[in-house]
Amino acid sequence: MNVALVAHRCGTDKYPELTIAAARHSLKIGAAYVEMDIRFTKDNVPVISHDQDALRLYGSTVKICDMLSVDFLKLRHTSNRDYSTHSLEEIVNNGVAPILFHIKEGGERLKQILHRLRAANYEDKVTMGVTAVEDIGIVKAFNSNISVLAFMPAKEHSQAFIDAGADSIRLWEEWVTQEEIQKIKATGRKLWVMAGTAMERSVGYTSDDNLKFWQEIGVDGILVNEIEKAKSLLYGR
Repeated sequence: MNVALVAHRCGTDKYPELTIAAARHSLKIGAAYVEMDIRFTKDNVPVISHDQDALRLYGSTVKICDMLSVDFLKLRHTSNRDYSTHSLEEIVNNGVAPILFHIKEGGERLKQILHRLRAANYEDKVTMGVTAVEDIGIVKAFNSNISVLAFMPAKEHSQAFIDAGADSIRLWEEWVTQEEIQKIKATGRKLWVMAGTAMERSVGYTSDDNLKFWQEIGVDGILVNEIEKAKSLLYGR
């Protein structure tokens, strides 16, 4: 069974997470998508950041929403100071694609992101990952052909996201059961699994047995950190 491997936070095989270097590497070695998280700075600039603050990756306790974009873009990864932060503008200007954008702040700010993607001719290069049911309508009203992935906060919310028009449903690995899979597949939606648990230290990592099991039961996509390892395990290359 062919399953799309999605580079969680751009992948961790070789480069720091959420960098253009990591994204390009993951796509080169076979990722179907790279995942990037979008937040907004104090001056309303969309930037690539998973965390609410800059502590884990960049060593600063300041929240992203309290930083000016010029200051955010000066940050360097503490693991390797050769690598810096990125704005959404920089990502599209560098032609990184296909991308799964995880929208951390929706509503009117989601509309801003969509207009920027349109200006860059990126609408056919993205999947929009949303955490709020209302954001599905915003994406589909803007362009019904843009694929939407539901990053739903609890598995009990799957039907609400399906009814709102989500094209794909993301399950955490602890939510994966035969019953849940059959329920989602019966609606015609695609099923993606997030490797690991919600605990920060394990997100994106899982066992070889889990990867093989998800492939066997026909999931459509797996968000995982180590693309090269997963590809070798599932496809032998």
